[in-house]
Formats: sequence, C-alpha cells, structure tokens
Amino acid sequence: MKKFLLIIFSLIFASLIILGIGKLYIAYNLSRYAGYYVQHMPRKKGTNPEIAILLENLDTIERPEYNGISYDLDGNGAILKNNQIILSYGTIFRLRVLSNDKIYIFDKEKASFQYYITSKDYDDEKEGKKYQQEAESYLKELLPPVLKDQPKPKINLQKLFNKKYYDRFN
Repeated sequence: MKKFLLIIFSLIFASLIILGIGKLYIAYNLSRYAGYYVQHMPRKKGTNPEIAILLENLDTIERPEYNGISYDLDGNGAILKNNQIILSYGTIFRLRVLSNDKIYIFDKEKASFQYYITSKDYDDEKEGKKYQQEAESYLKELLPPVLKDQPKPKINLQKLFNKKYYDRFN
C-alpha cells in the first residue's frame, strides 16, 4: 500500500513539474517571438498592434541595430531612430519626432492614433486623418526594420498568440 501511494504521489509531482515547465515555455515563446506573431495576427483597421507588442516585449524580442535604429531599455523602454524619432510608452504610447517638435499619442489599449501635440503647447491637442497619416509615415520609418529581422519560432504558437491578443486589437 505504501509503495502504491508513493508511486501515485511521484506521478502527480512529475505531472505538476511537466505542466509548470510547459507553461513557462509557452510564456517564453509568446514573448520571445512576439515580433513574428504580431505580423501574422488579424487586426481591426486603425489599430497598430506592432507598437504595443514590440514595446511591451522589447526586453525579449530580437533587437536589430542598423539604419540608425537603437533601443533604450531603461524604464519602460523605447525604440529610437537616429535619436530623432522616439517610440516609447508609459501610461500611453508616444511617438516623438524631434525634428518637427511633435508628439503623436496612441491609445494604450488598442494602440490606435489619438492626437498629436507639440512639446511647447501640451494643452492644444490636434486630431484628424492628416495627423494620423503623418504618424503612420514616421512609424513606417521605425517599425519595418525591427519587424523584418524577427525570427520565426521553431514551435509556432500563433493560435495561442492570436487568442491572447484578439480581443484587444479587434
């Protein structure tokens, strides 16, 4: 009887260890390959999941450094291009363009464009398609070089990634 209980206890313990390692691997995989997965996920028009996913996983994704792209991992993290275009986040996602003194603000939940302000006049929020297109043109300078070099995962968990983020970006 004691041997039977010992075998049962050992099987339960081994199962829990394997389950825990499996969950850790899934969390690691979704974070490490988030740059790859975000490029292949469905999204609603007007959302930019790339901004949210890259910045939230900046410490674990592949960070290529070329064409003036660099990274600031202090605090929440930021992606920089020639120290002139800065994409960062805190309570909101900010795209700061130093050459024209504009700060484009994106919603933290959906990563969709909200408005822009200048650093001289924080109270004057400007909205509209024109400013959204300006922000998207700066994002096209910044994001494609980072997304291009994201490695393909050996074990593809795209379905789990989509399930995790579908409601947020749709």
